[in-house]
This record gives sequence, C-alpha cells and structure tokens, in this order.
Amino acid sequence: MLAGLSALLGLGADREADLGVKAKLSSPGWPGLRTGCHVTKQRSGKSMRFQAADMPPMCNAVLFGDAGDLAALVASLRGLPEMDKHTMGGRCEHQTRDMEHFMTSQVGMRQLSGQCFVQGVKAFELKTPLAELPADRTLSFACQRRPADATFSMSVAEVAEWQASYQAFYASDMYVGEEGKACLRKALSGQSSCGDEAFRMKFVVRISKNPVLMRFDGRLISREADDCHAGEVHLVSVCGVDFAGRKHDVADVTTYIRNWRQVYRTAEEGNLVVRHGRDFVPTGKKGFLDRSLLLRDLKKMARLRLRAQDAVGVQVAVEVGIGLGVFAGDAVGIGARVRLLSAQALREVLEEERFEHIRLVVVSLPVFRPNDNFQHFRKVFENGTYKGATPVMLMDQDMHAIAISAAAAGFSVGELNPADSHGVFGEYWQNLGPGTEEKLALTTCGLLTQHHAVNPWVLDASRYTPMDV
Repeated sequence: MLAGLSALLGLGADREADLGVKAKLSSPGWPGLRTGCHVTKQRSGKSMRFQAADMPPMCNAVLFGDAGDLAALVASLRGLPEMDKHTMGGRCEHQTRDMEHFMTSQVGMRQLSGQCFVQGVKAFELKTPLAELPADRTLSFACQRRPADATFSMSVAEVAEWQASYQAFYASDMYVGEEGKACLRKALSGQSSCGDEAFRMKFVVRISKNPVLMRFDGRLISREADDCHAGEVHLVSVCGVDFAGRKHDVADVTTYIRNWRQVYRTAEEGNLVVRHGRDFVPTGKKGFLDRSLLLRDLKKMARLRLRAQDAVGVQVAVEVGIGLGVFAGDAVGIGARVRLLSAQALREVLEEERFEHIRLVVVSLPVFRPNDNFQHFRKVFENGTYKGATPVMLMDQDMHAIAISAAAAGFSVGELNPADSHGVFGEYWQNLGPGTEEKLALTTCGLLTQHHAVNPWVLDASRYTPMDV
C-alpha cells in the first residue's frame, strides 16, 4: 500500500485552478475556508455566488472498512439530505448579526473600542463573568430569519458545565515542562509570536462539549434549556499547516518548502520580503515540498487529535480537511500534493492506531468544484485495501448534519474545527464568516466554550495535558 501511495504522490503537480481566494483581512467577507469549502468564485475581480448549475453533483458517501454493528448509523448518515452549500457559503451577514446580538444582549459582550486580540480581530470582554450570573438564568439565542420563531435556550448552569469540559492536549516534545505550558497559555490568549510559537500551535488540540446551534442551512435548531435529547457533541479545535505565505506562519514555509528562497522574494540579507505587513511576495516559481518531513508532521497532528478525542470518550470522530483550502498552497503549485499527503497521513495513522472509544471516523469533504478534497481523499483511500481497525467514511456532506445525526443516535461525537495559529477561537467571526473557523463560531456554542475572553478554563494550565505522539 505504501509503495502505491508513494507512486500516487509522485504524479505531476496537478495544480488546481486558482479561484481567486483573497486574504481574510483584506477582504473580510470572502469565504477563505480552510477546508476548501468555497461557494463563491471570482470573475472580473468580483465575488459571485455559484449558481446551482455550477455546483458539482453530490458524491455518494464511500465507506472503507467494516461497519459491523454500526451499519444502522452508517445507513442513517448515507440517508441525510443533500447539504445546503449556498446559504452560508459566502458572506454570513444574518448569522453574524444574530451571534453579535446574542453575545451582547444575553452574554454581556462589550466591545473594547480601538483594541484587537490580533490584527483585524475585534477585542471584547464580558460585563459580568458568566460564573457570577444566577445558575438558573436562561440564555436564549434567537434567529431573526428562518424559522423566525425558533429559539435555542440554555441555562447558565449548562454553559458552566460545557465550559468545565474544556481541555487542551499537546505534543509533549513541542511544549516541554512548565515553560512549555506557559508558552501554550500565552498562545491560547492570542499572543503567539510569529515563527516558532505559531508553528507549535499545530500540535495542540482544544476540546470541549459544544452544542450545535444550526446546520449550514442557517436554520436554527429549537432547544429548551436543560434538554439533553440532542446528545453530546465536542468541538475539536486544531491548526493545520499554513502555506498561504504569511508572516505569522513563516516557519511553515521555511520548514516544509525546500526552495522557499526561490518561491518568495527575499531581501539582500536573506529575509523574506513582507508586503502589507503580512504577505510574502511570490516569484512565480513552483515550490518543492520536503514530503517526508511534512508527512511525518501531518501524521503527528492526526495522531494527536484522534488520541485526544479517544481520551475524552468520543465514539464518532467527524474530520474535515484541515488546511486544505487557501492554505494548501495552490498559489505556489503544491496544493494537490499537500491534499494527497494529508489524506495519506490520516490513512496511515488509522491503520496504525487502535482506539478504546472511537468506533467510526467520518471525513466531511463537501464538493464545490471538480477535483476537490473529496476526490483527493478517495484516491488515497482506494489505493490498495484499507487495513485500519476503525472504519472510515468519506462524505460530501455538512459536518454539523453528520455530528447531529450521530449524537442523536446516542454516540459521543467530536467534530473538527480548523483553527488558526493565533490561538483566538473563532478569529474573524465578526467579519461576516469568511472561513470555516468563523462559520463554526456562528453555528455552535464555541464562543462560550472555547474563547479565552468568555471561558476562564481556556487559560487555566491545569487543563493542559501532554501526549507522547
């Protein structure tokens, strides 16, 4: 199998068409999804929504391995309605305003004028910490559109329980001893420095119980406070490798791209030229990856996030294509190989690991264009016989729909959140939902459970657990 995959990865660059994805800071409404889940394309410099005729047909879900006694769950997932790829595919204006209203009127969010957590990310604080509110107070998230009468309600006591479930697991060789924990705490408060500190963030996994407010159709799920019928969903926030060519993640470029000095412009002293305070300047030359090193670290990342989920009792792990959108490196000709290596890393880890709790891995890979992430993962998993003990299902489907369905069937579920190396949960969520991380902040309770300005456990080092991966 390994020989077959190596041959597969040695194919031509197979560079995908550049969809004109713009940087999130310079174009806040652009959906620069880290998973490659784009539903807009650029023509004549303008962002336009895909029409229905432009959208590739939905792929059938593909199962690798034996579902065994999970056959009923697999069948129910196959039977899910086709994903709505339009409503939240671009600018999420209504969802952003609804979340801002909830955070302001119910949670007590107060914007800090002129302050930012990181560049372009508005800073805020709570007027009153949630721990000081009456435990029986009800917080209600209301949707201003469809269905207009829906309300997702939760008690302060429930939110406190979700917050208390927060844990951060990290690779023990990346954050060593108390000094390492202090560095991690700094990063999780949004203060990671560019270079080494940003690089290490991809070896951290943040997990908490985290109810889903809506699928990506934008329809709010009605819920009464203290109602547990929806089951248990955990949000698993992790960073991917970033090949977008930005100053903060410079170590990703210099570590994994062998010829980075030829790929990007450098100054006389040898440093990379930075444009607009953030972006490296491409020369037009194609990048050449250190594939063995990248594969090693991608496997380390996959092993860490799966072991972390297994440690908290997750039974169905919903994966997405971490770092496989604009950050995959299409602009420097490495995107296709990065996608194949990511799929190979997941497959090899699943064939090497035996989990105590995880019984099924579902990879949510919505298809928005020909030769999308779904096809790359399918190519890798179909190369030879999959020998993992844990069955894997690739789906062209809404990650929330998968998680909600599995949780309702009685399984503890984890769903992946493609986070940013800055360490601030939801990052640009007030910029109209440009990427997957921001859309997850708008569609889940993640701002309550994983944002350092809301959940005090995020910066409590006693919640940080080392793992040898």
